[in-house]
Amino acid sequence: MVQIFIPTLGRETIKDTLNALKTQTFKDFEIILISKKELNINGVNKIIIQKEGYFEEAINLALESLNPDDIALFTDDDAIPSSKWIEDHLEFHEKNPSIYIASGEVIGEKWKNYPNALFQRYKNTKYMMPYNSKFSEYTGFLTKVGLSVDRDDLGTYEVEKSLAIAGVNMSLKTNFFLEYKIPTFSLRGSYNESVLALHGIYLGGDSATFKGAKVYHKGNESLSRTKDPHIEKYLCLEKHVFPYAVNTIFKIDTNLLDEFISLLEEGIPKLGLSLALKGIVNNYTFLQFRKELLRLYELREAIL
Repeated sequence: MVQIFIPTLGRETIKDTLNALKTQTFKDFEIILISKKELNINGVNKIIIQKEGYFEEAINLALESLNPDDIALFTDDDAIPSSKWIEDHLEFHEKNPSIYIASGEVIGEKWKNYPNALFQRYKNTKYMMPYNSKFSEYTGFLTKVGLSVDRDDLGTYEVEKSLAIAGVNMSLKTNFFLEYKIPTFSLRGSYNESVLALHGIYLGGDSATFKGAKVYHKGNESLSRTKDPHIEKYLCLEKHVFPYAVNTIFKIDTNLLDEFISLLEEGIPKLGLSLALKGIVNNYTFLQFRKELLRLYELREAIL
């Protein structure tokens, strides 16, 4: 049976999500909500109560609940999956056994990948080269200094290997994620999907996006999208600390990262990368790193 995980704040929009799931062409699935409070919602098979933590902890609760030998899907409580959403994901995984994690099309307001500005500025330098030859095939790829960046042709192909996985429209081959937990280091869960993709790549598989399995993502405000300029600055910071999380899977050359940081003018990207380097060099625990981010978030109007 296919599992569908939906982290939720109990918003009214989840009714539309659940109604869309009732129209699926594939019927053998169960809906599992992850919530910080008790909910009374019809059409849900199971509710996992999240007692502590942020979005990353919610994802880890889902990973702990995976069924072996199956496909698990993830979406948000403000998303509307198309009627063939599940069917399209299942067909994609059947045709692509080496793809461990995949993302279908997302219609609606897009999120920004802030490190792309650095990628464009330092394109073709050693810092922005693919981390290894594997990532040379990817349109959204990992750089030598641990940033997730996008080539200009991102999203133009029917199927493309990419780290640009969207949690609102994501599927996993569960066997490769049964014993894994993503690092609980951030406040807004930036790149949690990319961490899962990197884990799959580390195991020898790939991550990919494909045309089909459409999901309409409503609204402008979310953990990854905002119109608030101060929160946007924090989001930019959180995207630039990603090398700290990457280092838990693929080791970062700290000398190269330090050299790259020295080239940057003062600003959010330099602040984020410097914190990532500090966390790696000093072996910060996830809790220690999160405390540093929380301090900067609380001071965001003055510092960022």
